[in-house]
Amino acid sequence: MNKKITRGFKYLLSIFMLSLAFTGAECENILNNLVAGDVTGTWQLVKMEGNLQDVCLGEIANFNNGAATLRCPGATSVTKSYTYSNNVLTYTSTGVSYTVSFTQVNGVDKMILRASGIERVLTYDKYSNLEVTK
Repeated sequence: MNKKITRGFKYLLSIFMLSLAFTGAECENILNNLVAGDVTGTWQLVKMEGNLQDVCLGEIANFNNGAATLRCPGATSVTKSYTYSNNVLTYTSTGVSYTVSFTQVNGVDKMILRASGIERVLTYDKYSNLEVTK
């Protein structure tokens, strides 16, 4: 009877250890998705959280070579200078900084901006074929 319990325990322990290997690999893939990416390109604001919102839902943001062209639906475009280094986006005219992370959900690339010093989180979806008109 003890041999059956010991054998069953070893079997369960083996399955558990094997499942950890697969779970660990998935965690690494998730973490890799969060750190890979670049702000360059065209993005649409799909979610806003927090305080001091000076943006609008549906805003189109085009980041290119230090110039961000921002356009709310039905409004004219505004261009702001920015720097991007070590996953930190800073608008140079205001000094407002965001920690930037990237992920992918259902095949859609997402950029998440977390403001420094204020409670604000902005989530953008990437649109590679969208053109921003000035």
